[in-house]
Amino acid sequence: MPRPHPPEFRARAIALVPAGKQANQTAVELGIHPVTLSKWLLQDDIDNGRRP
Repeated sequence: MPRPHPPEFRARAIALVPAGKQANQTAVELGIHPVTLSKWLLQDDIDNGRRP
């Protein structure tokens, strides 16, 4: 099982996407799977009330 990424890393990755970068490109640059980043983005939307 892979090690979990630290919260700071996740926050940085999430912040890069709304700043105009594409999610897939951001994931590749950070060395994570694009599905992982999309799940983080979805959870961030839920946590911040942008999605139910």
